[in-house]
Amino acid sequence: MTAAAFVLVIVSAVMHATWNFLLKRSGNKALFFWAMAGTGAFFVAPPAIYAAVVDGFELKWLLYGLGTVTLHGIYAHSLTRSYESGDLSSVYPISRGMGPAFVPVFAVILFDEHVSAIAAMGIALVVVGIYATHIDTRFWRDVSHPLRMLMSTDTRLAFFTGAVIAGYTLWDKNSLNHDVNPITLNGFSMIGNFAALLPFALFAIPREALNTEWRLRWRSIIVAGILAPLGYTLVLIALTTSRVSYIAPAREVGIVLGAAMGVLVLGEGYGTTRIWGSVLIVAGCITLGVAP
Repeated sequence: MTAAAFVLVIVSAVMHATWNFLLKRSGNKALFFWAMAGTGAFFVAPPAIYAAVVDGFELKWLLYGLGTVTLHGIYAHSLTRSYESGDLSSVYPISRGMGPAFVPVFAVILFDEHVSAIAAMGIALVVVGIYATHIDTRFWRDVSHPLRMLMSTDTRLAFFTGAVIAGYTLWDKNSLNHDVNPITLNGFSMIGNFAALLPFALFAIPREALNTEWRLRWRSIIVAGILAPLGYTLVLIALTTSRVSYIAPAREVGIVLGAAMGVLVLGEGYGTTRIWGSVLIVAGCITLGVAP
């Protein structure tokens, strides 16, 4: 990975952890995410259209874009549902950490690739880290406590979100390999987030709830709406110069920041075990990144 790509990925990780913190702190998670995605689409649309015109828009861009819209739409639904009941310091490390861990697993299943011993060690570190984030110091004697917590709905949704993250990372990398402009591709991703939650925002939730969410948190919505597309644009630009197997794990350093904000700012339970568990997850992601 080049030095420039590394800097882009680290800055993106901080942005990603920050907007996830703002999402978790919101009232109605789906409405906040929908408004955030709409704000992001508003900001990213002009440069996305301009980039498409300059590069010469091709039909294949639309096909790859539709795939991105679909995957990011599924991501929007699963992430917001995870945060409805789950903690930031739990959902965020699991969903972000499982993304890189699922990539080699998918490669074995779909492409008949082999996982090296180092990669297997990286996956093991992620698994141990996820287990550690569910260790409650009040129940040291109850070794089955984390296992029961891993069966909760929000944790299962976090695992599913991680699988979706792996899917859209591989899909978007393939799109970039076929010369789709990263700024235009990011425009498709924000449209996917916005469109997926549009029916929910219009028909499932009273208009008063949307007005209340905007009135109370419009600053957070705008900040998150800027950070989300900007952060992912930085990742897509980095992907044009470096391997996805390096970029995907490196961007997960934000896991520790997200867990720390959940524990220290939001006052979520489990204390430092979630921070240390997040450190193990990051270590596993980095190990996967350097594995042959």
